[in-house]
Amino acid sequence: MNSLTLHTKIKLSHFLLVSGNGRNVGKTTLACKIITQLSKSTPVSGIKISSHFHSYSEDEVVKKSDSFVILEEKKHNSKDSSLMLQAGAHRVYFVMAAKQNLEDALSQLLKLIPNEAVVCESGGLHEHVSPGLFLFVNKKNKAIEKVHLLKQEPIIVENDGENFNMNIKDICFTNKRIQLRP
Repeated sequence: MNSLTLHTKIKLSHFLLVSGNGRNVGKTTLACKIITQLSKSTPVSGIKISSHFHSYSEDEVVKKSDSFVILEEKKHNSKDSSLMLQAGAHRVYFVMAAKQNLEDALSQLLKLIPNEAVVCESGGLHEHVSPGLFLFVNKKNKAIEKVHLLKQEPIIVENDGENFNMNIKDICFTNKRIQLRP
């Protein structure tokens, strides 16, 4: 990453970014609820980004390099990316890239996605993009461990195990921008 990249973020107002305070805090559940709501009125793409590499079949590969893999999810199973598809996203990409290669993967990913609503679950993308909305999911009454994410001023969404303290219906896609209803 060059010094210019450290200071310049790509403005992606059609992106809703979901990060969280660790595993099993409800990131995928929230992303899927948002996809279900948005897809009632507009096409939605889903993206799941992981720094961990998982096994995959070559027929899923959309783009592959030495530093990242982009897969298109087409199957119905219990994987997070498949849950996004089942929630109503008309296309879903699963990106595997180490943190230092995320910028390269993003540049290739953006070529695949039209300027439509995008719901993206990622723990590291906030370093490269300025999304329309940035949500940070945390379990109710859990201390925030990933305080570095708060520098990006996300909307903190609490999950009590059954519900989120946010009205999903307040999220809309207007004029190619994901935003909260005024």
